[in-house]
Amino acid sequence: MILKIKSHKKSFHDLLEYMLHDKDRLFDREGKSFIVTYNLKGNNINEWEMQFKENETYRTQRRKDNVLLTHEILSWHRDDAKDITLKKLEEMTREYIKLRNPNGLYIAVPHFDKGHYHVHVCASGIEYHNGKSLRLSKAELQKLKKNIQNYQVEKYPELSHSIVEHGGKNKSLVTEKEYQHKHRTGRESEKEKIIETLQTCYKKVFSKESFFELLNESGLSSYSRGGKVTGILYQGRKFRFSTLGFTDEKLKELDKSIEREKELRRLRENGNEKSKERGIER
Repeated sequence: MILKIKSHKKSFHDLLEYMLHDKDRLFDREGKSFIVTYNLKGNNINEWEMQFKENETYRTQRRKDNVLLTHEILSWHRDDAKDITLKKLEEMTREYIKLRNPNGLYIAVPHFDKGHYHVHVCASGIEYHNGKSLRLSKAELQKLKKNIQNYQVEKYPELSHSIVEHGGKNKSLVTEKEYQHKHRTGRESEKEKIIETLQTCYKKVFSKESFFELLNESGLSSYSRGGKVTGILYQGRKFRFSTLGFTDEKLKELDKSIEREKELRRLRENGNEKSKERGIER
């Protein structure tokens, strides 16, 4: 799941109008949709806007550039569209709000555009009736992304194309930027294409030398640094093996495969020799 948060310093009304009345708002075949309202009463934009503004009166720290609200977007990959329902979207949205901060004011509405599902969330800039900022630190934002994605993976494992690496060390997984590129264009990023080629070549060889040779035949020439092969060149750009998920240990496994093959061959030859000896003795 991709999460984007945009800060706004004015106009609750404009965002709510867009969320509820834009042509991309999602309805099922029976004309049903959902609106999640959290810590809010009423059933129309004017009533909700009044409550957002009334809540602002509790703000403890005031500046000219105070963030009045945030526009938060949850989105899923178009390849998962066939497995997404309004019920799933609503459940994930409600869980997101609980993980985000249940003390805020929220309105959430589902949309469908360019083949993919997404939910727009309007969140208050401060908590409900206490004036404390609803802002997330970078660490809190990363934690939120991981937690809501973990919920999605556990509850809806079929949404496998919407899994993104959030701040992890394994850079071979698709980053948010690359995910958004594919999400927006429907095309794989350069990095995804390279990783796919690397994985295909890796399965076909039994040594680092043959691995590098096969990569070169596939249009990915390797480059060295300090006398050691450390990555590949693709269309004038350098990509380190470590950022493609091919660590030194993984590359060393190829040479270990040779040693294991030699050992198996030696054991087979010894076994054949012993069989011949037993035949002669008989």
